[in-house]
Amino acid sequence: MANTTVPKIKAMLQDEKQSHFTDMDFSGLDLSGLDFSDKTIAATNFSNCSLKKAKFNQAFLAKCNFRNSDLTHADFSNANLKEADLCLTNLENASFSRAKMDGAKLIRAKCKKASMSFASMVGCDFREAKLNAVSFHGADLSKSDLTNAETKDASFKNAKLDGVKGHK
Repeated sequence: MANTTVPKIKAMLQDEKQSHFTDMDFSGLDLSGLDFSDKTIAATNFSNCSLKKAKFNQAFLAKCNFRNSDLTHADFSNANLKEADLCLTNLENASFSRAKMDGAKLIRAKCKKASMSFASMVGCDFREAKLNAVSFHGADLSKSDLTNAETKDASFKNAKLDGVKGHK
């Protein structure tokens, strides 16, 4: 369970001198609508959180754990999510435009209508993910695994699909 409180997190986010958070435990908290943009939050546990409409623009989130969290309408534009765990998350209508997500895990994630345009997603694991109506326009999905993923109405226009498994 979390080793801090929502008021403490809000205070940390407002402190302009504090831009780095590493190895924190925010699990189980309601952090909906908070703005984590431009922060370094590496290897932090966001599992089982409510992060609806949270902003992570240009945030460094490598190796963060978002497993089983609600990230509906969250904005990860230009964020670094390298090797992040997004398994079992709700990512409906979330934006990952131009995000760096190489090696991220999105197993069984619900991504309906998410924007992943121009994202770097080399080696991502999308097994059994719901990718209906997702925009992968211009994204690099090289070596990703889409085995048993639902891709109805998803757009792969100009996407790089070299070595992708499970995509027809």
